Amino acid sequence: MTNPTITVDDIAAAAQAIVAAFAANDEADYFARFAPDCSFAFHTDGEIHTARDEWQQGWRELRAEGWEVVDCHSLVTHIQLIPEGGIFVHELETTARTGDETETYKERETIVFTRRDGELIAIHEHLSTIDEAPAATSEAGA
Repeated sequence: MTNPTITVDDIAAAAQAIVAAFAANDEADYFARFAPDCSFAFHTDGEIHTARDEWQQGWRELRAEGWEVVDCHSLVTHIQLIPEGGIFVHELETTARTGDETETYKERETIVFTRRDGELIAIHEHLSTIDEAPAATSEAGA
């Protein structure tokens, strides 16, 4: 049995569900959208996490320090379909708070999705810093 065709809308919905769960500080929903063997490469960390549990432990440490997301939303998006999945790239703006201190920052994020057990799930996430000006994107593949 072959998997149904994955569309740009499918990838967009899966990515936006991750962003929404992150913005809501919903740990259970957020981490359920990543495969257990998902890798994470964040500019804020000194290492690449090679499993969901590693990043989840980091998340819990941040939350224990009082860190929370106030708002998070996509600014510029691009989707590229690949066999059995897709790549979602976007620039996002996040506002986070730790105690009385609030900070807003812009980053570029790439999330790679594949279908497992009939569901789209993230298998890699990469986060990097960006300049203030949003990047231009072509419509090819989107």
